[in-house]
Amino acid sequence: MKRTVWIRWMLSLVLVAAASWLATAYWFGRDIPDPSIQQRTLVSSVLGEERTYYVHLPDSYTRSPMQRYPVLYVLDGTSQSVHVAATAELMARLGAMPEAIVIGIPSGDARNRDYTPPGMRQDADDAGSAEGKADRFLGFIQRELIPRVQRELRTTPRRTLVGNSRGGLFVVHAFTRQPALFDGYVAHSPALWRDDSAMVARLDRFLRANRDLQGRLFLSLGGDENPKMTAGFRKAVAVLQRESPPGLQWRALTTPGAVHDDNARKATPVAMQWLQQTDAATSNATSGGIAAPRR
Repeated sequence: MKRTVWIRWMLSLVLVAAASWLATAYWFGRDIPDPSIQQRTLVSSVLGEERTYYVHLPDSYTRSPMQRYPVLYVLDGTSQSVHVAATAELMARLGAMPEAIVIGIPSGDARNRDYTPPGMRQDADDAGSAEGKADRFLGFIQRELIPRVQRELRTTPRRTLVGNSRGGLFVVHAFTRQPALFDGYVAHSPALWRDDSAMVARLDRFLRANRDLQGRLFLSLGGDENPKMTAGFRKAVAVLQRESPPGLQWRALTTPGAVHDDNARKATPVAMQWLQQTDAATSNATSGGIAAPRR
């Protein structure tokens, strides 16, 4: 039994490494923007402006009209959604995860406003900076973007939110505000250091106040990122280790050799595999199998 588990674990490591390498080659070998990416717009009453989003459809979408797909909502538009879509496509071809629709949500000039939680300065270096409007942006995603995607595309109820850097900060904020909105929350290189690690303190309070919490949270950081990013990340991991409720599944990954600019790309295959494994483990637990791991 132990030998079988060890073999499966080794095969999983090989699969993740292969997917990471192939996704890197695939991504950098393509012209961007990819003509297969659909650009769509939505007039938002929540934000009071028109917003663009990008749709990456899986390979089988047009030839399998009865099939429905889980959705990955990726912040920062094509700068992040292209490599996520490439990784998802390759891992699906390898049988490591089901095919998925990827929705890229660009930020543009509104990035600081949209991704910064309320009570935190949009510009960390300016004491007079305006507060962030992340709650309003989360409302846009919840009340306008998700319903639009569900109407226009063949989706399953399964959905994941993915963000990088300040987008990762938004993901952690969204997790503490609406933990049931997404089945999984993936925060790469989250800017948890901002405002004296205010988001880490909020995460701590949230976990202590919600002992019946159910959910999945994946955090990653490059092994060679700067000290302030590393310090904020380690504080969040310490909080999770100390306060994580029994129903919360979480993982914190330090990506060897990765820096801030490439950690999200390198960590994405690991995150996707972990989400698939916890999905399978949860299904087994529901049917009387082994309970899902917490981290």
